[in-house]
Amino acid sequence: MRHEAFLHKFIDALPSGLIALSGEGVVFLWNSQAEDITSLPRNEMIGVHRDSLPDRIGELLDPAVCEMRIENPDGEYRYIRKTIREISLDNGDSSVFVVFTDITDLVNQNLNMNYLLMEMAETKDLMEEQAARLAMALAEVDEKNDIIQGQNRKMINELKMAGRLQKSLLPDIYENMNGVSISSKYIPSIHIGGDLYDVINLGQGLTGFVIADVSGHGVAAALVSSMFKMSFNNLASNVASPKILFHMLNQELKQILTEDYITSFYVLADAVGGSITFTNASHPAPLLYRKRTGEIVELDTEGFFLGMFDDGAYEEKTVTNIENGDALLMYTDCLIETENSEAVPFGMDRLKKSFIRAVEETRGQEVIDRIEAEVRAYNAGKSFSDDFTVLLLEFWEKVDVSACDAATGLPPDSGGFVEF
Repeated sequence: MRHEAFLHKFIDALPSGLIALSGEGVVFLWNSQAEDITSLPRNEMIGVHRDSLPDRIGELLDPAVCEMRIENPDGEYRYIRKTIREISLDNGDSSVFVVFTDITDLVNQNLNMNYLLMEMAETKDLMEEQAARLAMALAEVDEKNDIIQGQNRKMINELKMAGRLQKSLLPDIYENMNGVSISSKYIPSIHIGGDLYDVINLGQGLTGFVIADVSGHGVAAALVSSMFKMSFNNLASNVASPKILFHMLNQELKQILTEDYITSFYVLADAVGGSITFTNASHPAPLLYRKRTGEIVELDTEGFFLGMFDDGAYEEKTVTNIENGDALLMYTDCLIETENSEAVPFGMDRLKKSFIRAVEETRGQEVIDRIEAEVRAYNAGKSFSDDFTVLLLEFWEKVDVSACDAATGLPPDSGGFVEF
């Protein structure tokens, strides 16, 4: 009886609605979340045959429907994402379980985001039209030159302000998080860019680090990078599997992006287990420095760009035995694609050698500064033609297991999600 009472309390504590029907089609389980989402009390649903259920509940039992909209008695619409499973027992009995989640807030956020993007697109078209008219007027009247200069100054000031705003969205440099020392540098090529990095603490000794690069440059790329950051923050705190996270991000971004795409790398550092798990979406492979051997390992997996294909088919890998003094360099393609006067790229081999020299002689921000200095010295131009973004992770600190939420990390049956 104690186990049965615990089971009832556990089911009611679930963050998702749960409905179960017996093999005869009679409802025998209806948890508290199911009551809240459908506005139908449990005492009126238990014992009801599926043929007698309200129409909006009957649709929940349709295996062909993954997402749906229901209208509550007060006229409010709720959007639901659901999963149906049939479980058969050894004695031949079977039951149907429906797990569903209220995604109304997520749907509304996507609608608001689409509306903002449409407004920005209209504003961009208007600005381009106005610029064309100005150019024609200036060709006819030299006095219009003052207008152009004023508009240029205003645009540059606005771009600078947008650049400062974009930098404010990037996390501050953390001295240490869960045993990982973090350093970073971001230099946009034209005040505002499409590169991005972020850090998230999942608890239980787990820390996630992401770096991303949006195709293109300027305002459009910056908008897409901000949208990526919003989606990443909404999803990453509840997902502890890099490949599952990228699959979910790709599904969201594919619905919004039309021409742009995103390369990205995400690594999950486990301070308790001393390992890192990662996945790569066609991003330049980060470099892992192993202090014990002095070798450099490229971290790469199979995976397409984010936001381009319906099925990204992402892979994840794990590196164990991360030790004190090991370091991970995450970067965007500016570092390896910067060319000298003979149009020869800096390349991966030069970056590896630069990284080894810097990390064996210095620490933290000075490592990034030395790499930047070598790339600038190699560069034929006065400034970088692409955004320069670097994130350095140094595994120095030992983490007290008792300070983490759970010494063993995630439960073995978590499926990559922090919470059910």
